[in-house]
Amino acid sequence: MTATAAANLRFDWRRWLKPALFAAALTAFVAAGVLATLIFPPAALLFVTPLAVVIAIKAPPMRAAPKSVVMPLIYLSVLLLPLWPVYIHLKPGPLPILTPPRLLLYALSTLWAYDMVVSPLRRGQLASALKRGRWLAIPIAILFVLGLISLPMAEGRTLAAPEFIRQVIIWLAPFLAFATYVRRPRQLKTIVALLAIAAGISGAGAVAEFLSGRLLANLLSPFIGAGGAEWLEIAKAEKVRDGVFRAQFTHTHPLSLGEFLAIMSPVAFSFALFEKCAVRRALWGLCLAFILAGAWATNSRASLLVIALALAVCIAFYAFRVMRTAGAWRLKPAAALAALLLALGSPLIAAGAYKVVVGEAGQSTARSSQTRLDQIEQAWPKIKERLVGGYGAGRAARVLGFWGRALTIDNYYLTLALDLGLPGPLAFLAVIFGMGVLSARGARSSVPGMSAVYVGLAGAAGGFLIMRSVVSQTGNLSIVFVLLGAMAGVAAMRGRKTWRTG
Repeated sequence: MTATAAANLRFDWRRWLKPALFAAALTAFVAAGVLATLIFPPAALLFVTPLAVVIAIKAPPMRAAPKSVVMPLIYLSVLLLPLWPVYIHLKPGPLPILTPPRLLLYALSTLWAYDMVVSPLRRGQLASALKRGRWLAIPIAILFVLGLISLPMAEGRTLAAPEFIRQVIIWLAPFLAFATYVRRPRQLKTIVALLAIAAGISGAGAVAEFLSGRLLANLLSPFIGAGGAEWLEIAKAEKVRDGVFRAQFTHTHPLSLGEFLAIMSPVAFSFALFEKCAVRRALWGLCLAFILAGAWATNSRASLLVIALALAVCIAFYAFRVMRTAGAWRLKPAAALAALLLALGSPLIAAGAYKVVVGEAGQSTARSSQTRLDQIEQAWPKIKERLVGGYGAGRAARVLGFWGRALTIDNYYLTLALDLGLPGPLAFLAVIFGMGVLSARGARSSVPGMSAVYVGLAGAAGGFLIMRSVVSQTGNLSIVFVLLGAMAGVAAMRGRKTWRTG
């Protein structure tokens, strides 16, 4: 045996030291991650995120998912999300419910995760969307960080942790996917138009329920799974307030449907107002009529007031644009007189609105208003006990003692304050404020046809801000988060050629 062969047979421990240390460190890392996840499930994010970052850095660049596949998924999910009866679903254990629109969004999120690993282009697009759309990205990030921070001290971590993971899957992941893939103003316009059309269909369905006196949930009850969940029983129960039947169509409660119609009403109104084609203007007018009739059929006082306010804002915006034109000088005295009369009549308008909200003494309308005030009084001492951190995601109803007797607390800001502490509702308010900021910026753009979109979105932001004070159901949040993601994605292209040409 030669000296060279003998040297090759000798074990060189220095050569194998580095791989051995790497294998030991990786094994310890995985073991610690598994152990931490068993004790505290959300801790998996702290271990999976570094691995995902390393994979994304080391993975060879590959072709991104084709837009010819992604955009149909986006459009179809947006149309079906408010139209599919949410009470018809599959519930695989602790995972979120499965419905056709949710499955489409899960597929979209999977494609997005793939692109984040293999496509530097898509990662750059997401980074630009988060940077240029920081009015939305920063408060949304704060909102979910607060949810993560609240879990270690949550009251009932075994229930709070799955709820937080569910929110990440159904709200945060679609937001990031839409922010990545929606880049052009015409894509945002299509998404907003599809949601407005869905609102018109929902309004027509609500009118049909009101005229027939039968809920769609009861007609479809043979297809509803026998899971025994309380919210399913509430969905199937007919709602009558002060002798008036209340429609809900594909939603689980009239308030949820009323909120969706309220936030989409300024969009339909703006399309009808700014549309140049007479046929399209008439169709959007019909859509708006169905939305208004559907809101009336829900017998939701808040949605009717929000619709009136949102439409007034759109009219004021349109009037302001007309007054700035050179030929509007003849109309300015009449406009000034109308503004003066409106200012003088504002006390009467405010008194009438207050009467509508409060209702007559002894009626269920008045009782529901008093219940909301009682909930605030009951919740405030508990909020003061945990001003920061709260009681954990999804724990508000249990903490306030409404578990088993009510579906939710009737105020989403109060729910967030109990779940996440006082920073929670402040972060959510910042999200809606960011939506208003991006809408105001977009309304001033010179892109043809986009003024109607952004004026409508500004009205929708204001309406959603108000409606959340009397609604705590989270169904419409899935719609709002995909809309926010689309707005952030388009904001990344503002000022570029693709923005100017649409």
